[in-house]
Formats: sequence, structure tokens, C-alpha cells
Amino acid sequence: MPHHDASIAALDGSRVRYIKLERTRQQKRYSPGSVLEWRRIAEQAFGLSGSDVDDFVFCIDPGALPKQVTGDTAENTLEQLARGTSPALALSPALCQFFQVPHGWLISHHFAHSLDHWMLGSGEADVRIVIDGLGDGRPWSVYRGDTLVAGGDIRRGSIGWGIREAGKLLDVSYGHYNDIAGKVMGLQAYGKVDTGFLQTLERFGMEDIAEIWSVEHWKRHRGDALVARWSLLDWIATVHHRMEAVLVDFFARYARPDEVIAYSGGVAQNVVWNSALREKFPQLQVPPHASDEGLSLGALEWLRRHHALPRLQIDHFPYSQDDEAPPTGPSPHTLERVADLLARGRSVGWYQGRGEIGPRALGHRSIFIDPRLPDARSRLNRIKRREAYRPFGASVLDEHFDAHFEGAADEFMLYACRVTNPALASIGHVDGSSRVQRVTARNQLLRGLLGAFMERTGCPVLANTSLNIAGKPLAAFPENARQVFHDTDIDAMVIGDELLLKP
Repeated sequence: MPHHDASIAALDGSRVRYIKLERTRQQKRYSPGSVLEWRRIAEQAFGLSGSDVDDFVFCIDPGALPKQVTGDTAENTLEQLARGTSPALALSPALCQFFQVPHGWLISHHFAHSLDHWMLGSGEADVRIVIDGLGDGRPWSVYRGDTLVAGGDIRRGSIGWGIREAGKLLDVSYGHYNDIAGKVMGLQAYGKVDTGFLQTLERFGMEDIAEIWSVEHWKRHRGDALVARWSLLDWIATVHHRMEAVLVDFFARYARPDEVIAYSGGVAQNVVWNSALREKFPQLQVPPHASDEGLSLGALEWLRRHHALPRLQIDHFPYSQDDEAPPTGPSPHTLERVADLLARGRSVGWYQGRGEIGPRALGHRSIFIDPRLPDARSRLNRIKRREAYRPFGASVLDEHFDAHFEGAADEFMLYACRVTNPALASIGHVDGSSRVQRVTARNQLLRGLLGAFMERTGCPVLANTSLNIAGKPLAAFPENARQVFHDTDIDAMVIGDELLLKP
């Protein structure tokens, strides 16, 4: 378990079960205070006792281990994982006793990331790239097969750390430091790329990440510390733009455009950079759970391979959280009533089925509103209690995407495209971009709602944001949805077939 975004996955017969612990705890970025809590949490989440499980694999921060179990064997094990000598190693007797298991494994942080895409396609990726803040002592890793072919040096900087420290300079508010990167991704669009400073940064590449993110270069460029301070939005816009080009060059160093590239790690959640990468590498695969919440799914895949078991299957992906689903879905009558409400300009919370894997609301834990409304953005911000500078996403019927948007988009909101329909200004960011979900047959329920809304309005698009308020994770239980309904200005909430309305 990492220091944040902890999750547990289990292969129960032929079925993969998964839960991100922040959902059931309703505590953003949750991770247990002690790694020993894994057993109690797993028993509560899945109803499995330790004796029910045949094999175990752990992906943990070595700093979470107490000194009494980090003897020579354990230290050597952790060192081998950090060097990439082996992707996973058997637990030492001391660690087995510590974890209260008869046997088990420790898996490399980055290697677990590199295997977390198994549900996205039928074949093996040609190359697997992981970029985050720090995993296994490295800021990035490149794998071909099970071999680590290249790894970054944390002494030269980290994109994850760089963007985090940039957010602090910009006075971004945060409950957990990992909230910063997503906010900076939206905030940088308010600045202007400084072409002169861009030339300064062009001498730095992936081996000079710390230099790219150093604000000292900006201070020298502006010639005055106070002027530099008051123009930090232009600094972050320029750095963000340069980082995009560096990443494209970096990928080209290790992969060809015709190869399948599995890309994961926290940095893979940057939709702007993802769009630039997919333009050059059309077979790029990014899982919706690219951050540390996907580590358990990658670790489980390693265990599956180790035991030569059939390919893993996960039901209804990405709607696969082991949280609480309503007993039924909305009836046709309820669906029509909700479409009517949306067409009349009401905001509607939507709690259906199992929750999404990954941080994006993809139509099971969502708040919807008509994207053509001039006040849609301000109303959603009031409901969500979040910063006005942050962008909103949208859901569109897949076959109608090209009539309203241009550029990269997928089912998981992992790319940024351009809004081409001026009537949809409320979902366009300050730079005209939007994070859009193409709604395919994978989500018939959301397709039904979009279709009913389109019948009434001619618009196949809904503004879509997550069913939560600032500082809280997505709803995992019906009572979480009820709390949002009672505590905010939202007009309606649909939980299964139950429709809650305000006067």
C-alpha cells in the first residue's frame, strides 16, 4: 500500500474484485496508518479471510515497514526491486511473519504500474512506460517485456514533484499534495507561453527535469523577483508547454509510432500531455486508474502470470468498484423524467450501478447539467464548492462527437479535445479545450439518458462532473449521494430508480 490512493484487488475464482479505499472511507487519498491493516480491510471489503487466499502480493512503500523486519534480507530485497534486478521477490521469513501470511511477494512499484493496463486490450504492449513522482526510487521507467531498459535518476528531478512544487508557488489550495497536479493542469491554461523563456528551456530534456521546473530560470529571465512572482501563470504555461515536447521526444526515444505503448503512473493523468502523445503514438494505451490506485490491479496481473492462470476478467469495466450498487436501475419512466429535468435546466446527481475505477466520473457517479446554459459552470462550481478556474468535462454520444468536438477523446476522459460548437461554451476551458467522454455501448444506461435528452433538445452532450464535493472522493454508498443532495444546491438526485427533487 502506498502513502496515498491505496487499493485492494483479489482474484476470487474467475472474478477480479477491486476497491479503492478512499471511496468506502470517504477520505480523499486514503491509505491505512499501518500496512498491517490490509488484512482487516480485505476481510471487510471482500469477505475473505487470510486462510481463503492462496497467494499474496504486496506493493508498499518501504518506509512503511518497521525497523525490526528490515534486516539484511529485507533490505537486499528492497534494493533489488529498486534497481530493477527483479520485478518481484519472495517475502523473507521476517516479512511473512510481519504480514501474517505463510508466503507472499513484494512487487516493484513501477513494474506493478506497468502491468495495470491488462483490461484495455487483448494483447501485450510492445513497450510499457511509467512516469510519476517517485516509485522504486525512480521518477520514470521503461520496460520491454519484463526487462527494465531505462530508468530515471531522482537526483535529476521528477515531473510529479516538479508540478507539485509549482502548484505550491502558485498558491494552489490542496488537502493532499497529490491534488495539486490536476489543479495546475487546469490553471496553466490561464497563462501565455513566453517564447523567449521557451528557448531557455529547450536546452533541457528528460534528464534535466529539475531544471525545467526550476523557477530560478524564470526569475533570471524576467530580471526581477517581484515581476517574476506576478507573472507565474506565464511561467507555468511555458514550463507545461515545454514538458509536453520533452515527453513526445522521450517516448520517441524508446518506442515507434506503430507500437502499442502502455503508459501509466500519476503523470499519465495529464490529459493535455496525453493528447500530444496520442497524436504521435496512436496506439497509446492509458488506463483510467493510471495513478497509484491501479497498483493492486497491476500486482494481481503479475501474480496471475506467475501462476500461469488464464487472462484476468473484471466485470463491467470501468464500472467495477466493489462499492454499493442500488438494487435496481432507473425505470424508463424515471429516465424520461430525468431527461425532462435536464432539458428544463435543472442539475441532476446520478448514482447508478457500481462506481467507476479511476478518478473521473464516467456516468455512474456523476452530476449532469445542460452544457448550453450560460450559468452552467457557475452553478456546478457552487454545488461542488471548488475553484472557478478548474475545467469541466462532458459526455457525448460517441457517434455525435465529431459534430461538436475536434481532437483526442476516449471512454475514460483521459484526453483534452477542442470544443467546436460555440453553444457549448460552458464546458470549454479558457483555452477552448474540454475533457470529453465518448459514450459507447459499454454504458447503455448513460446512452439512454443522453438519447432522451437529445430527443428533447437536439443536443447529444451533457456537462458531467463527479458526484462529490470538494475534498471528498466519489460517492460509494447511496447515503453519500443523499448527503450531496441535502448539503448542496443541486436540484435533483437519482439513486437507482429513486428520484429526489427539491421544490
